[in-house]
Amino acid sequence: MKIKRMLKDFIIGLFMGGANIIPGVSGGTVALVMGIYDKLIHSINEIPKDIPVRLIKLDLEGVKSGLKKIDFPFLGALFIGALTAVVSIARILSYLIEAYPSPTYALFFGLIGGSVILIYKYIDELNLKSVLSAVIGFAAISLLLSVQGGIESDHPAMIFFGGMFSVASMILPGISGSYILMILGQYEFLLKALYGMDLLIITIFMAGAFTGLFGLAKLLDHLLERARSLTIAFLFGLMLGALREPLFESISEATSLKEVVVPAVIGIIAVLYLEHRYVLED
Repeated sequence: MKIKRMLKDFIIGLFMGGANIIPGVSGGTVALVMGIYDKLIHSINEIPKDIPVRLIKLDLEGVKSGLKKIDFPFLGALFIGALTAVVSIARILSYLIEAYPSPTYALFFGLIGGSVILIYKYIDELNLKSVLSAVIGFAAISLLLSVQGGIESDHPAMIFFGGMFSVASMILPGISGSYILMILGQYEFLLKALYGMDLLIITIFMAGAFTGLFGLAKLLDHLLERARSLTIAFLFGLMLGALREPLFESISEATSLKEVVVPAVIGIIAVLYLEHRYVLED
């Protein structure tokens, strides 16, 4: 049974990894749809932040005690799945976006749209507060996506902040890390650094990523515990606002209505099926 659960988490990790490299889609959306969002946030938040310090101090007992708190089967399966997807899917997606931009972005639109439909049911109570929370989320992502361009910089601070903000896509539905890097003017620069194995740049970026990951996880864990319905409503607004980018991209490149509608419908059906297959049948 444990192996079956880890296999499911690996598959979810595959979809999360694939989503994280798609502009306009986020791994957090996949986690929410697949029913592991709360567990993911809580598991990340439970990772002891003082393990590196204890390791430097040669406090082996402290390190051992801290490692026991980490849910390795769950986080490990997700991480391996996500890494597998990033390595294997990145080139395929790059080709599809270059060769078939309209149907590819239409598919992305359908994937997000199907997720929005499903996430709505997680809002426990529909009232003025939840509506306002959703509007704030929608306005926030709309404002972010309205920012054009960005200043390219190889300054360490810029790389660090790029890591902080882009990692949000792992745990925050509706926000694409790759799109944030494009906005910050860091996408191509970091891609070249990755291909060239520039360890200094990669290390600075990862330091920012871990800082953002743990900080945001702690905040979300607190919000989900204290105001779950309002938090979900806010995330729903983020995802709804994220529909704009793939919609505009698909329409602007379309030569016929069919190449937009068909992939979008396929995306919606795929999300509904995956939610039924991997959430309802546990």
